Amino acid sequence: MATERILLTGATGYVGGTFIDRFVKSEEPILKAITIDALTRTDDVEQKLKETYGDRVNTIRWPGLSDLEFIEQRAANYDIVVNVGSGFFADGAKAFVKGLARRVKPKAPAPWILHISGCTNLGDRPLTGVAHPGRVFDDANSRATYDWCKEEDERRPWPQRTTEIGVLTLADELGVNAVSLNAPAIFGEGTGLFNKQGIIVPVLMRYTVMNGYGFKLNDTANFDWVHVEDLADAYILLVKIILERYDRGIGYIPSGKDGIIHPSVGRVLHTEIFERCLDVCFAEGVLPREDTPKEKKIVLKSLQEITDDVGSGMVDLAELGWAGNKAMTGTVLPRLGWKPRHREEAWAQDFYDELKASREGRRGYVFDSCIGRKA
Repeated sequence: MATERILLTGATGYVGGTFIDRFVKSEEPILKAITIDALTRTDDVEQKLKETYGDRVNTIRWPGLSDLEFIEQRAANYDIVVNVGSGFFADGAKAFVKGLARRVKPKAPAPWILHISGCTNLGDRPLTGVAHPGRVFDDANSRATYDWCKEEDERRPWPQRTTEIGVLTLADELGVNAVSLNAPAIFGEGTGLFNKQGIIVPVLMRYTVMNGYGFKLNDTANFDWVHVEDLADAYILLVKIILERYDRGIGYIPSGKDGIIHPSVGRVLHTEIFERCLDVCFAEGVLPREDTPKEKKIVLKSLQEITDDVGSGMVDLAELGWAGNKAMTGTVLPRLGWKPRHREEAWAQDFYDELKASREGRRGYVFDSCIGRKA
Protein backbone atom coordinates (compact mmCIF):
# COMPACT_ATOMS: atom_id res chain seq x y z
CA MET A 1 0.00 0.00 0.00
CA ALA A 2 1.93 3.03 -1.26
CA THR A 3 1.33 6.31 0.54
CA GLU A 4 2.15 9.59 -1.17
CA ARG A 5 -0.03 11.94 0.86
CA ILE A 6 -1.16 12.34 4.43
CA LEU A 7 -4.15 14.35 5.62
CA LEU A 8 -3.57 16.95 8.35
CA THR A 9 -5.87 18.97 10.57
CA GLY A 10 -4.65 21.91 12.64
CA ALA A 11 -2.39 23.49 9.99
CA THR A 12 -2.76 26.94 11.56
CA GLY A 13 -2.37 25.64 15.11
CA TYR A 14 0.51 25.48 17.53
CA VAL A 15 1.22 21.76 17.13
CA GLY A 16 -0.04 21.36 13.56
CA GLY A 17 1.97 24.29 12.24
CA THR A 18 5.10 23.00 13.92
CA PHE A 19 4.43 19.54 12.52
CA ILE A 20 4.21 20.90 8.96
CA ASP A 21 7.38 22.93 9.31
CA ARG A 22 9.46 20.12 10.75
CA PHE A 23 8.01 17.49 8.44
CA VAL A 24 8.75 19.47 5.28
CA LYS A 25 12.28 20.34 6.47
CA SER A 26 13.09 16.77 7.51
CA GLU A 27 16.05 15.15 5.76
CA GLU A 28 14.51 11.69 6.03
CA PRO A 29 14.31 10.34 2.46
CA ILE A 30 11.01 8.55 3.03
CA LEU A 31 9.37 11.77 4.24
CA LYS A 32 10.64 13.84 1.33
CA ALA A 33 8.39 11.83 -0.96
CA ILE A 34 5.26 12.68 1.01
CA THR A 35 2.90 15.59 0.39
CA ILE A 36 0.84 16.98 3.25
CA ASP A 37 -2.79 17.69 2.38
CA ALA A 38 -3.69 20.38 4.90
CA LEU A 39 -7.30 21.21 5.67
CA THR A 40 -7.70 24.99 5.65
CA ARG A 41 -10.48 27.57 5.74
CA THR A 42 -9.21 30.84 4.27
CA ASP A 43 -7.41 32.18 1.20
CA ASP A 44 -4.67 33.93 3.18
CA VAL A 45 -3.73 30.74 5.03
CA GLU A 46 -3.61 28.78 1.79
CA GLN A 47 -1.48 31.42 0.11
CA LYS A 48 1.02 31.59 2.95
CA LEU A 49 1.38 27.82 3.17
CA LYS A 50 1.96 27.60 -0.61
CA GLU A 51 4.45 30.47 -0.62
CA THR A 52 6.44 28.92 2.21
CA TYR A 53 6.34 25.21 1.49
CA GLY A 54 5.58 24.99 -2.22
CA ASP A 55 4.31 21.69 -3.53
CA ARG A 56 5.12 19.85 -0.29
CA VAL A 57 1.87 21.19 1.18
CA ASN A 58 -1.40 20.99 -0.72
CA THR A 59 -4.33 22.90 0.76
CA ILE A 60 -7.91 21.64 0.84
CA ARG A 61 -10.73 24.00 1.79
CA TRP A 62 -13.04 22.56 4.42
CA PRO A 63 -15.94 23.84 6.54
CA GLY A 64 -14.58 22.50 9.83
CA LEU A 65 -15.24 19.65 12.22
CA SER A 66 -19.01 20.10 12.09
CA ASP A 67 -19.33 18.86 8.49
CA LEU A 68 -19.25 15.14 9.19
CA GLU A 69 -20.10 14.05 5.65
CA PHE A 70 -17.24 16.09 4.18
CA ILE A 71 -14.78 14.69 6.73
CA GLU A 72 -15.80 11.10 6.16
CA GLN A 73 -15.63 11.39 2.38
CA ARG A 74 -12.26 13.15 2.45
CA ALA A 75 -10.64 10.79 4.96
CA ALA A 76 -11.61 7.82 2.79
CA ASN A 77 -8.83 8.87 0.38
CA TYR A 78 -5.94 8.46 2.84
CA ASP A 79 -3.95 5.82 4.66
CA ILE A 80 -2.77 8.25 7.37
CA VAL A 81 -4.68 11.09 9.04
CA VAL A 82 -2.81 13.31 11.49
CA ASN A 83 -5.50 14.94 13.61
CA VAL A 84 -3.70 17.60 15.64
CA GLY A 85 -6.40 20.26 15.53
CA SER A 86 -8.84 20.50 18.41
CA GLY A 87 -9.37 17.37 20.47
CA PHE A 88 -12.73 18.54 21.81
CA PHE A 89 -15.12 17.64 18.97
CA ALA A 90 -15.98 13.97 19.24
CA ASP A 91 -18.28 13.66 16.24
CA GLY A 92 -15.80 15.35 13.92
CA ALA A 93 -12.89 13.24 15.11
CA LYS A 94 -14.90 10.04 14.79
CA ALA A 95 -15.90 11.01 11.24
CA PHE A 96 -12.23 10.70 10.27
CA VAL A 97 -12.24 7.17 11.65
CA LYS A 98 -15.39 6.31 9.70
CA GLY A 99 -13.81 7.62 6.52
CA LEU A 100 -10.64 5.64 7.06
CA ALA A 101 -12.74 2.54 7.71
CA ARG A 102 -13.85 2.63 4.07
CA ARG A 103 -10.26 1.69 3.18
CA VAL A 104 -10.16 -1.39 5.39
CA LYS A 105 -9.78 -4.47 3.20
CA PRO A 106 -9.02 -8.13 3.88
CA LYS A 107 -5.30 -8.99 3.93
CA ALA A 108 -4.31 -5.32 3.58
CA PRO A 109 -2.80 -3.13 6.33
CA ALA A 110 -5.46 -0.95 7.87
CA PRO A 111 -5.09 2.87 7.76
CA TRP A 112 -4.05 5.01 10.74
CA ILE A 113 -5.35 8.03 12.59
CA LEU A 114 -2.82 9.83 14.78
CA HIS A 115 -4.93 11.83 17.23
CA ILE A 116 -4.06 14.54 19.75
CA SER A 117 -5.54 14.82 23.22
CA GLY A 118 -4.52 16.29 26.55
CA CYS A 119 -3.64 15.65 30.15
CA THR A 120 -6.80 17.13 31.67
CA ASN A 121 -8.39 13.82 30.65
CA LEU A 122 -6.34 12.24 33.43
CA GLY A 123 -7.02 14.78 36.16
CA ASP A 124 -8.48 13.87 39.50
CA ARG A 125 -11.19 15.92 41.22
CA PRO A 126 -9.63 17.01 44.51
CA LEU A 127 -12.12 19.83 45.12
CA THR A 128 -15.47 18.44 44.00
CA GLY A 129 -14.88 14.69 43.80
CA VAL A 130 -12.21 12.10 44.54
CA ALA A 131 -8.53 13.02 44.92
CA HIS A 132 -5.71 10.73 43.73
CA PRO A 133 -2.61 12.74 44.68
CA GLY A 134 -0.10 9.92 44.16
CA ARG A 135 -1.48 8.38 40.99
CA VAL A 136 0.67 8.17 37.84
CA PHE A 137 -0.65 6.90 34.50
CA ASP A 138 1.93 4.80 32.63
CA ASP A 139 1.52 4.11 28.93
CA ALA A 140 3.26 0.77 29.44
CA ASN A 141 -0.22 -0.21 30.65
CA SER A 142 -2.28 1.95 28.34
CA ARG A 143 -5.33 -0.30 28.59
CA ALA A 144 -5.64 0.57 32.27
CA THR A 145 -5.57 4.27 31.33
CA TYR A 146 -8.24 3.71 28.69
CA ASP A 147 -10.43 1.76 31.14
CA TRP A 148 -10.18 4.48 33.80
CA CYS A 149 -10.87 7.27 31.30
CA LYS A 150 -13.90 5.44 29.94
CA GLU A 151 -15.33 4.84 33.41
CA GLU A 152 -14.58 8.39 34.53
CA ASP A 153 -16.21 9.83 31.44
CA GLU A 154 -19.36 7.86 32.16
CA ARG A 155 -19.39 9.41 35.65
CA ARG A 156 -18.40 12.96 34.72
CA PRO A 157 -17.99 13.59 30.99
CA TRP A 158 -15.20 15.87 29.79
CA PRO A 159 -15.34 16.71 26.04
CA GLN A 160 -11.67 16.14 25.32
CA ARG A 161 -11.75 12.78 27.11
CA THR A 162 -15.02 11.85 25.41
CA THR A 163 -13.35 12.51 22.06
CA GLU A 164 -10.22 10.52 22.83
CA ILE A 165 -12.16 7.49 24.09
CA GLY A 166 -14.61 7.77 21.20
CA VAL A 167 -11.86 7.75 18.57
CA LEU A 168 -10.03 4.77 20.06
CA THR A 169 -13.19 2.75 20.70
CA LEU A 170 -14.65 3.33 17.24
CA ALA A 171 -11.31 2.59 15.58
CA ASP A 172 -11.19 -0.81 17.26
CA GLU A 173 -14.76 -1.54 16.21
CA LEU A 174 -14.14 -0.59 12.55
CA GLY A 175 -10.69 -2.12 12.15
CA VAL A 176 -8.83 1.19 11.89
CA ASN A 177 -5.49 1.73 13.63
CA ALA A 178 -5.59 4.63 16.08
CA VAL A 179 -3.11 6.14 18.50
CA SER A 180 -3.69 9.17 20.72
CA LEU A 181 -0.85 11.28 22.03
CA ASN A 182 -2.19 12.46 25.37
CA ALA A 183 -0.11 15.61 25.57
CA PRO A 184 1.02 17.24 28.80
CA ALA A 185 1.70 20.99 29.07
CA ILE A 186 3.29 21.99 25.75
CA PHE A 187 5.87 24.76 25.87
CA GLY A 188 8.27 26.61 23.60
CA GLU A 189 7.96 28.78 20.52
CA GLY A 190 6.20 27.00 17.69
CA THR A 191 7.89 26.93 14.29
CA GLY A 192 4.71 27.10 12.23
CA LEU A 193 3.45 30.10 10.27
CA PHE A 194 0.50 31.04 12.45
CA ASN A 195 -0.09 30.27 16.14
CA LYS A 196 3.29 29.97 17.85
CA GLN A 197 2.32 29.92 21.52
CA GLY A 198 1.28 27.29 24.01
CA ILE A 199 -1.23 27.69 26.79
CA ILE A 200 0.00 26.84 30.27
CA VAL A 201 3.13 28.97 30.64
CA PRO A 202 1.68 31.95 28.70
CA VAL A 203 -1.52 31.94 30.78
CA LEU A 204 0.28 31.70 34.11
CA MET A 205 2.92 34.25 33.12
CA ARG A 206 0.18 36.66 32.13
CA TYR A 207 -1.61 36.07 35.43
CA THR A 208 1.63 36.75 37.31
CA VAL A 209 2.32 39.99 35.46
CA MET A 210 -1.24 41.24 35.85
CA ASN A 211 -1.65 40.43 39.53
CA GLY A 212 1.88 40.48 40.90
CA TYR A 213 1.46 37.05 42.48
CA GLY A 214 0.58 33.47 41.59
CA PHE A 215 -2.42 31.39 42.59
CA LYS A 216 -3.09 27.86 43.72
CA LEU A 217 -6.17 25.77 44.40
CA ASN A 218 -4.27 23.12 46.35
CA ASP A 219 -0.72 21.85 46.79
CA THR A 220 -0.89 18.70 44.65
CA ALA A 221 -1.80 20.04 41.19
CA ASN A 222 0.83 19.21 38.60
CA PHE A 223 1.74 19.07 34.93
CA ASP A 224 4.09 16.97 32.92
CA TRP A 225 5.65 18.93 30.06
CA VAL A 226 7.03 18.58 26.53
CA HIS A 227 8.47 21.05 24.02
CA VAL A 228 6.28 21.66 20.97
CA GLU A 229 9.08 20.66 18.58
CA ASP A 230 9.57 17.37 20.39
CA LEU A 231 5.84 16.69 20.31
CA ALA A 232 5.75 17.40 16.57
CA ASP A 233 8.73 15.08 16.16
CA ALA A 234 6.81 12.33 17.95
CA TYR A 235 4.07 12.52 15.32
CA ILE A 236 6.66 12.59 12.55
CA LEU A 237 8.33 9.53 14.03
CA LEU A 238 5.04 7.65 14.03
CA VAL A 239 4.41 8.58 10.39
CA LYS A 240 7.93 7.44 9.49
CA ILE A 241 7.46 4.09 11.24
CA ILE A 242 4.15 3.50 9.46
CA LEU A 243 5.71 4.29 6.09
CA GLU A 244 8.90 2.29 6.59
CA ARG A 245 7.80 -0.92 8.22
CA TYR A 246 6.48 -3.81 6.16
CA ASP A 247 3.69 -4.26 8.71
CA ARG A 248 2.83 -0.53 8.64
CA GLY A 249 3.47 -0.34 12.37
CA ILE A 250 0.58 -2.66 13.20
CA GLY A 251 1.40 -4.47 16.42
CA TYR A 252 4.46 -2.27 16.87
CA ILE A 253 2.73 1.02 17.63
CA PRO A 254 0.05 0.50 20.29
CA SER A 255 -3.41 1.08 18.86
CA GLY A 256 -7.05 1.43 19.81
CA LYS A 257 -7.85 0.74 23.43
CA ASP A 258 -4.12 0.22 24.01
CA GLY A 259 -3.23 3.37 22.09
CA ILE A 260 -3.01 6.19 24.66
CA ILE A 261 0.62 7.36 24.61
CA HIS A 262 2.21 9.93 26.91
CA PRO A 263 4.81 12.22 25.27
CA SER A 264 6.16 13.33 28.63
CA VAL A 265 9.66 14.67 29.30
CA GLY A 266 9.45 16.32 32.73
CA ARG A 267 7.05 17.00 35.58
CA VAL A 268 6.41 20.02 37.76
CA LEU A 269 3.98 21.13 40.43
CA HIS A 270 1.55 23.90 39.55
CA THR A 271 3.08 26.01 42.34
CA GLU A 272 6.56 25.46 40.89
CA ILE A 273 5.42 26.96 37.57
CA PHE A 274 4.36 30.09 39.43
CA GLU A 275 7.62 30.13 41.37
CA ARG A 276 9.48 30.29 38.05
CA CYS A 277 7.13 33.00 36.73
CA LEU A 278 7.71 35.09 39.83
CA ASP A 279 11.47 34.54 39.82
CA VAL A 280 11.70 35.75 36.21
CA CYS A 281 9.40 38.73 36.73
CA PHE A 282 11.34 39.87 39.80
CA ALA A 283 14.70 39.27 38.12
CA GLU A 284 13.67 41.26 35.03
CA GLY A 285 12.25 44.16 37.05
CA VAL A 286 8.65 43.64 35.95
CA LEU A 287 7.72 43.00 39.58
CA PRO A 288 7.13 44.27 42.14
CA ARG A 289 5.09 47.34 41.26
CA GLU A 290 3.54 49.87 43.60
CA ASP A 291 0.20 48.05 43.45
CA THR A 292 1.56 44.50 43.89
CA PRO A 293 3.04 42.49 46.78
CA LYS A 294 6.67 43.34 47.48
CA GLU A 295 7.52 39.69 48.09
CA LYS A 296 6.92 36.66 45.91
CA LYS A 297 3.54 35.17 46.82
CA ILE A 298 1.31 32.32 45.69
CA VAL A 299 -2.22 32.95 46.95
CA LEU A 300 -4.83 30.29 47.70
CA LYS A 301 -7.94 30.98 45.61
CA SER A 302 -11.41 29.48 45.37
CA LEU A 303 -12.41 27.28 42.46
CA GLN A 304 -15.02 29.81 41.34
CA GLU A 305 -12.50 32.65 41.35
CA ILE A 306 -10.12 30.73 39.12
CA THR A 307 -12.96 29.52 36.90
CA ASP A 308 -13.83 33.15 36.24
CA ASP A 309 -10.22 34.36 35.89
CA VAL A 310 -8.41 31.64 33.92
CA GLY A 311 -10.90 28.82 33.50
CA SER A 312 -12.80 30.21 30.51
CA GLY A 313 -15.91 30.08 32.68
CA MET A 314 -15.74 26.26 32.87
CA VAL A 315 -15.53 24.79 36.37
CA ASP A 316 -14.42 21.42 35.01
CA LEU A 317 -11.53 23.00 33.10
CA ALA A 318 -10.42 24.97 36.14
CA GLU A 319 -10.44 21.97 38.47
CA LEU A 320 -8.92 19.43 36.09
CA GLY A 321 -6.30 21.87 34.85
CA TRP A 322 -5.36 24.01 37.82
CA ALA A 323 -6.10 21.59 40.69
CA GLY A 324 -5.79 18.12 39.21
CA ASN A 325 -3.04 15.54 39.50
CA LYS A 326 -2.31 14.67 35.87
CA ALA A 327 0.96 12.77 36.31
CA MET A 328 1.98 10.52 33.43
CA THR A 329 4.91 8.32 32.49
CA GLY A 330 5.81 7.77 28.86
CA THR A 331 7.77 4.64 27.94
CA VAL A 332 6.31 3.81 24.52
CA LEU A 333 7.73 6.66 22.44
CA PRO A 334 11.32 6.22 23.70
CA ARG A 335 11.03 2.53 22.82
CA LEU A 336 9.99 3.54 19.32
CA GLY A 337 13.03 5.79 18.98
CA TRP A 338 11.77 9.20 20.18
CA LYS A 339 14.62 11.35 21.48
CA PRO A 340 13.33 14.68 22.81
CA ARG A 341 15.97 17.39 22.61
CA HIS A 342 14.42 19.97 24.93
CA ARG A 343 14.81 19.16 28.60
CA GLU A 344 15.29 20.99 31.92
CA GLU A 345 17.44 23.79 30.51
CA ALA A 346 14.90 24.55 27.78
CA TRP A 347 12.03 24.39 30.27
CA ALA A 348 13.77 26.94 32.53
CA GLN A 349 14.64 29.21 29.61
CA ASP A 350 11.06 29.21 28.38
CA PHE A 351 9.94 31.43 31.24
CA TYR A 352 12.40 34.16 30.19
CA ASP A 353 11.38 33.68 26.56
CA GLU A 354 7.71 33.89 27.47
CA LEU A 355 8.09 37.11 29.41
CA LYS A 356 10.08 38.59 26.52
CA ALA A 357 7.44 37.51 24.01
CA SER A 358 4.67 39.07 26.04
CA ARG A 359 6.59 42.35 26.41
CA GLU A 360 7.10 42.42 22.65
CA GLY A 361 3.40 41.94 21.98
CA ARG A 362 3.72 38.44 20.51
CA ARG A 363 1.17 36.76 22.74
CA GLY A 364 -2.21 38.00 21.56
CA TYR A 365 -2.51 40.63 24.27
CA VAL A 366 -0.88 43.97 24.98
CA PHE A 367 1.71 43.66 27.75
CA ASP A 368 1.06 47.11 29.16
CA SER A 369 -2.63 46.27 29.65
CA CYS A 370 -1.56 43.50 32.01
CA ILE A 371 0.06 45.98 34.36
CA GLY A 372 -2.62 48.64 34.21
CA ARG A 373 -1.01 50.94 31.63
CA LYS A 374 -2.78 52.28 28.55
CA ALA A 375 -1.70 50.58 25.35
